[in-house]
Amino acid sequence: RDAELLARARRELAVALWLEEAGVPAVRAAEPTALIVDGHPVTVWRRLPDPVRPTEPRDVAALLRLVHELPLPSSFELPPRELLGGVERWLRLAGDVIDPADAAYLRERRDGFASAAAALTPRLTPGPIHGDALPRNVHVGPDGPVLIDLETFSADLREHDLVVMALSRDRYGLPAEAYDAFTATYGWDVREWDGCAVLRGARETASCAWVAQHAPSNPKALAEFERRVASLRNEDPGVRWYPF
Repeated sequence: RDAELLARARRELAVALWLEEAGVPAVRAAEPTALIVDGHPVTVWRRLPDPVRPTEPRDVAALLRLVHELPLPSSFELPPRELLGGVERWLRLAGDVIDPADAAYLRERRDGFASAAAALTPRLTPGPIHGDALPRNVHVGPDGPVLIDLETFSADLREHDLVVMALSRDRYGLPAEAYDAFTATYGWDVREWDGCAVLRGARETASCAWVAQHAPSNPKALAEFERRVASLRNEDPGVRWYPF
């Protein structure tokens, strides 16, 4: 990563200290400041013990409950969740490998969902969120689940963290019983909220554009991108999406 990301590295360390002081289980920083090594920002973290089992969605929910109970930090500022902020860059990286009509379609979706999201009335009180609340960002060690990958921590609608798992159920094959365990542990199903479709649509748009950046060097990514765009164009929410 380039030196221009130094501020983000510093914020991630600030998040780690804040979570530690709040008693939220998360990866802990070994050095309190970010270093610059050969022009690159470097952060140093305490090694986690080996996992004792795979992470389950209910583990994510338990940690989200803790995060969502926190007030905003007073010593630093969390940014809003820029879910759609990377769409333009990812489409530019895809270049002419993807159909220009598909790129234009995703830009139009981005603009529409950005406007719709700004007008939402949340069910939950806005505040700190993880921003990418997936099982891959939770590590289950001998002392229980801990949050990792803190760089997307934001101050925004708490529903952002819950839509992630709802989309996993609908698009990525998460079993219904695993999703039910997630909602039971958290205490609410975001699908009951009338704004869920908007945040889901925004995340689908971002996820589709994210795949596009890999298309020039990976034929499987291009095929997956085309599958995702087609499912969005056809308004078919049941089409399964896959890693590549």
